[in-house]
Amino acid sequence: MATRDPLSVAYDRRARYVLLQAIRVHQLSRGGSAGVPVFVTSPAGEFRRLDRGGRTHHERAFQNALYRPVFSEPRRLGELPAWSLKVTWGPVRYRGGRWGRAATVRLYRYASGYRHASQHPRWTAGEMFRSSPGARIGS
Repeated sequence: MATRDPLSVAYDRRARYVLLQAIRVHQLSRGGSAGVPVFVTSPAGEFRRLDRGGRTHHERAFQNALYRPVFSEPRRLGELPAWSLKVTWGPVRYRGGRWGRAATVRLYRYASGYRHASQHPRWTAGEMFRSSPGARIGS
C-alpha cells in the first residue's frame, strides 16, 4: 500500500467537514447541483510550480483528501462508492493576506451517472457518435 502525502493527511479533517457539508447541501437541494465553496491557500511560490493538472501541492493534497473517503476507502473495502465527487476550481486570488484558489465541492449519488447514461443512450450506444479512424481530427 502506498504511503500518503503528509500534507494530504493534514487536510483530512477539513476535507471530512467539507464532504459532510456537501452531503447536507445535496440533501437540501434534493439532488441538485448546489455545492460547497472552499478556499485553499498555498504558499505563493507554489503557483510557479504547478503539477500537470494545474494545481499547487496544497491544492492537490486537499483534493486527494477529498477523494480518499469518497472513492479509495470504499473500493479498498470491496464496496461501490455511495457518492461521486466533483471539484471545480476557480482562478487564483489574494484573500485575507494569502494566495489561494476558490473551489466548489459537489457530491452526487454514485448511481446517478448510470441513470443519466441510461436515459440518454444515444451518447453511449450509437455508432454515429463513436470515433472512427477516418473521422478523427488530423486523419
